[in-house]
Amino acid sequence: MYAPATAVTSIGSKLRIGRQTGVIPVQIKIAVMGYKAMAELFKNMTLPLDLEGKVSIQVYDALFEKTLEIATKLEQEDAVDVFLSGSGNASFIKPHIQTPVVCINVSVFDLMSAIKKASAYGGPVAVVSFREPIEGLSEVLDVLKPEVVQVIYENYDDLLGKIAAVRKQHSCQAVVGASLACEIAGYHGLKSVLVYSNESLRVALRHAYQVGQSRRKERERTQRLWTIINFAYGGIMVTDSEGKITLFNPAAERIMGIPAKKVLGKKAVDVIENSRIDVVLETGQAELNQVQDVGDVKIVTNRVPITDGQDVVGVVATFLDVGYIQKATDEIRRSQYKKGFKAKATFRDIIYKDHKMGSVIQRAIRYAHSDLSVLITGESGVGKELFAQSIHNESPRRTGPFVAVNCAALSESLLESELFGYEEGAFTGAKRGGKEGLFELAHRGTIFLDEIGEISPALQARLLRVLQEKEILRVGGTRVIPVDVRIISSTNKNLWQMVQEGRFRDDLYYRLNVLTLSIPALRERPEDIPVLVSSFLAKRPGANPRLLEEPRLNAICRVLCKYDWPGNVRELENIIDRLIIVLHGQAPSPVELETVVEELLETSRAERGCKSSNLLHEEVAAEDDTSNQPPTEHLTMEIKRFKVEKLLEALRKTGGNKSEAARLLGISRTTLWRQLRDLGIE
Repeated sequence: MYAPATAVTSIGSKLRIGRQTGVIPVQIKIAVMGYKAMAELFKNMTLPLDLEGKVSIQVYDALFEKTLEIATKLEQEDAVDVFLSGSGNASFIKPHIQTPVVCINVSVFDLMSAIKKASAYGGPVAVVSFREPIEGLSEVLDVLKPEVVQVIYENYDDLLGKIAAVRKQHSCQAVVGASLACEIAGYHGLKSVLVYSNESLRVALRHAYQVGQSRRKERERTQRLWTIINFAYGGIMVTDSEGKITLFNPAAERIMGIPAKKVLGKKAVDVIENSRIDVVLETGQAELNQVQDVGDVKIVTNRVPITDGQDVVGVVATFLDVGYIQKATDEIRRSQYKKGFKAKATFRDIIYKDHKMGSVIQRAIRYAHSDLSVLITGESGVGKELFAQSIHNESPRRTGPFVAVNCAALSESLLESELFGYEEGAFTGAKRGGKEGLFELAHRGTIFLDEIGEISPALQARLLRVLQEKEILRVGGTRVIPVDVRIISSTNKNLWQMVQEGRFRDDLYYRLNVLTLSIPALRERPEDIPVLVSSFLAKRPGANPRLLEEPRLNAICRVLCKYDWPGNVRELENIIDRLIIVLHGQAPSPVELETVVEELLETSRAERGCKSSNLLHEEVAAEDDTSNQPPTEHLTMEIKRFKVEKLLEALRKTGGNKSEAARLLGISRTTLWRQLRDLGIE
């Protein structure tokens, strides 16, 4: 077969680049598969203005097998968006490539002009076409009435024989057709007229651009879709109407441990355990959030039917490894942990000297390495939460969240919704989308239930279920949520006595009281007072550093060690804060300090409605020349001002209601009246 050499020409140089402004659009790559005369027409053609900057054109002078070879290579290299060709080359390459091929159509006007021109040579005109007649030929013949011999050929050899025959049998003098027909006509001494015009080529070029543009957009959409499918972390499997797998993405391979090549084209029910694809195909009903075992792997899957509007034509199944879901959940928990659910204190932050406290700390450290529930007992203010945070930070759960909740500070309904969360619409005012409870937020970490003795019997029952089943049910919800939480609880009450009185469940008591930690009151460990005072004074801004000198520090501690400390460390810290405010940066003598501290303690006792008690040592430091002198007038006035400010603040907060002010201060109404009278406020 005849196979001429290939010539390649770009006509992109004909673009008027200087006319373009702004961002240059992506050009559509057009490969013109011409031959001889038609290729020459394209080479010499001026690109239409509406296509300037929009197309990149390569003209290939080739025929048949060579054309297919070139087209195949261009497609493999992704170097072309659309092919443009005459009918012969188009018919030859179309069956073998996926890239669209636009055929150059012959218009009636082109055909009429070509036949009229060929008729001028005398004798009949042979109109040559590949495999089928040229569309519109009969209409042209009706108008022009020329003598025409129609020639339809199947291949190159067939064309050679038929053109030789028309000259010999029909005395044709001219041929109208494509480039190959014109070339062979010349071999036989016939005249020829190319059936294509410049306008036909421009029309075909515009059509090729539109096809190429549509294909480019479709390829971009397809590429985005495949990128999503291939890089999705979740598995995706698609089947046809017979249940045969047509798509199995990389995530599906990873999750199920099955290469795609082993399942593609096979029925899902035959290669995927418990797939239920046949059920969805039959029922047309989606199956959502289903747990499925595939070998040793547990997945959560959605199976959704694909319909054409009426019939089920396939199924798409998406699925995730349960392990991944758990990991993602942990990441969310960790982000929440970073936002605030974090224990700040450690055992190094506990200030002590007394051996009793040391023993408690050593026991707490041992408890920290266990995952059992801990019940911390002790009076208010001894530092129960400090111990809870320290246990968490010493435990294997230290990287997880630490969630603390004061059970006494919330009503029963509010505490329930806070602990267990709620679903949307569970009650009036429920947050849209629902809300996670504190147990969910504490997943893989620790929850600290302070004042556990204050919860109602109903909440005791719900809490017991959490401890037993390791799962929670949101308020208004129907979905059970597993949680992995260590519980540390605390109380200043005698829980066992409450159990005997029927106010606390015995089964919950034994669940909470697996490990017990009893923190001694501050009055039981007086050795801790000096070290605590030193620490508070050293950390407080505004405190005169001279207060830490031994004579003054001893004077402060002599008074403080005589006090019974019903508020424990928290009260001690408050007293030191008040002392710093009253002193206002001063460092008076030891005896003056004793007097000031005594006044502050008397105020504290009065706030609780207690009787006065002289706590001052009768003995004073002999080395101090001013030991028998009363406090300076300035300090006396500071103490008085401090008391006045506290009383006035309480009255302001309560709108002048003395009963409410007394309640706010923690004293009786009678005590309030007396203090107001003594200070000259009334």
